Amino acid sequence: MQCPNYFEQLKTAIPLLMDEHNLPGLSIAFVRNEEIIFSDAYGYCDLTKGSPITPNTQFSVQSISKTYTAFGFMLAIQDGKVSLDDALKKHVPAFAVKSKDGQDYSSEITFRHLLKHRSGLAHEAPVGNNFVYGAFDEHISSINNTYLRFKPDEQYSYSNLGIDLVAYALEKIYDMPFDEYMKEKVFIPLEMTSSTFSQSEFLVHMDSAFGHDKTSLPKHPISMLGAGGMYSCVNDMAHFVTCFLNQGEYNGRKIMNNEILRSMYNEYPISDSWTYHLGMEIGLWKKRPLLNHNGGGFGFYATQDILPESGLGAVSLTNSVNHPNIQLSMVRNTWTDIFEMQDLGLEDCKPLNEADVQYVGIYEAAYNGGSWKLAVYPRNGKLYCNNQELIGHEPGVFFTQANDCIQFENDKMTYNYISLKKQKN
Repeated sequence: MQCPNYFEQLKTAIPLLMDEHNLPGLSIAFVRNEEIIFSDAYGYCDLTKGSPITPNTQFSVQSISKTYTAFGFMLAIQDGKVSLDDALKKHVPAFAVKSKDGQDYSSEITFRHLLKHRSGLAHEAPVGNNFVYGAFDEHISSINNTYLRFKPDEQYSYSNLGIDLVAYALEKIYDMPFDEYMKEKVFIPLEMTSSTFSQSEFLVHMDSAFGHDKTSLPKHPISMLGAGGMYSCVNDMAHFVTCFLNQGEYNGRKIMNNEILRSMYNEYPISDSWTYHLGMEIGLWKKRPLLNHNGGGFGFYATQDILPESGLGAVSLTNSVNHPNIQLSMVRNTWTDIFEMQDLGLEDCKPLNEADVQYVGIYEAAYNGGSWKLAVYPRNGKLYCNNQELIGHEPGVFFTQANDCIQFENDKMTYNYISLKKQKN
């Protein structure tokens, strides 16, 4: 299922949505089994527009790093170096943590607890958090000065610290820096040549994306290596997705035993209630199992989806946090549309109706020194605006599924009776 019409419409839609939300750059890729069926990039690395984004441009993937750290740990299990139910202190004897009841629970925390966010550890550490930089060793040492939020395995609480301790344990187990371990064990075998956990490597890489809030942010090293310190591009991450979709195999080479790979997402029954397994969140999307991690921070938003039973996967990366996670909605809308086509027995969507092509574009209304932008774009053979399908009523008049009235006349669109003017390309 290649869907050329569908992805051609997506190529039209993405720049319009980026304009609507003032997004500097976006890169996106879709995978089917062993093949990248769509990969493209839009916009620029920063607001100066000096370097265009490409499918090989490095972005910070933020918390998606956790999935890759977990994968690296599962490779250590495959090597026979460690097990999920080993206590962390077995490999990191200096680890300690406080508890308000005065008990020492540090010897009870296992790697399974850490990877499932059930260790009881806090989200941040005093050194090397989202606000204060510190070297990785200092960051790890400062965890000893934190208090548990609850007893190990008592409940779920998302924690950067747990995944960072997994990364630190890998350093100790293999006697090498974590970034070198991940390069040797994960990135080289998966031909992820633009991927790294090395902060210095990213900082000096001039063609990588800069994160943005309302303005371009200076590059900043991330202390939380295992939890959020990875940099990559959509083409590289598509290789990782391919490995998952092909039972641990990539390009004819077995990277991970399928039983070990599947154990990353079989901690709980898969249901409509999303749960965090080992380094990833799992749930159902349109009744299909979906493995996901999103990331956000330091001026970046990122999404990685894997649908193992459907043979599909996607990665979408942006260099701004000043938008409503459109990289996620693009991916999820695509799954909705593809499954709808499959259920109807269709190989592709229809081209956009010729009469509707004229309405595609970006519309803007000025007010109080600012402006309001709305994109009208094609999706699945239909017109959309504000993430809602436009349902034709009469020529030039549409209604959304929420019964908002949309009218087009000449170069103007009236959205709920507010007039916006179409911008020239």
